[in-house]
Amino acid sequence: MKILVSVLVFVTALTLGVNSVAEMNKEGAIDMDGLFPPPKNDVSLGQRPDKPELVAPTFFQKIGDSKVTLEWKAVANATAYHVQVATDPNFKWLVTEKQDFNGTSLEVSGLEGGKHYFWRVSGQKPDNKPGHTQGVFASSMFATATK
Repeated sequence: MKILVSVLVFVTALTLGVNSVAEMNKEGAIDMDGLFPPPKNDVSLGQRPDKPELVAPTFFQKIGDSKVTLEWKAVANATAYHVQVATDPNFKWLVTEKQDFNGTSLEVSGLEGGKHYFWRVSGQKPDNKPGHTQGVFASSMFATATK
């Protein structure tokens, strides 16, 4: 008998609790959206940053110094940038790499004369949904003068 009374009290309490949180729809049925509201979809968290536009050095430009300032235009929907400089077009032999970089220009020093250097930049937005945090790389190359 105690078990039956306990079950009745539990069901009554559950019904009262559901009715106080949930609302009745037009047909008199309980609308469960009051208990489980649909998730809010923030569309901006799925938009990847745009592809950057590289400004300097221009493609295949020869620089006469052991340092260079890489420049690009700010990208919509990006809060930071991923910058890489390498001695090969596959970016296996990195000279420098900066992730979560906040500027739109980066000075790279210690370059050797008579070499080709490849560089690329992509926009980043770490707060985005996984898989949408990094945009497409924009790539270019430059050469250093023979010393």
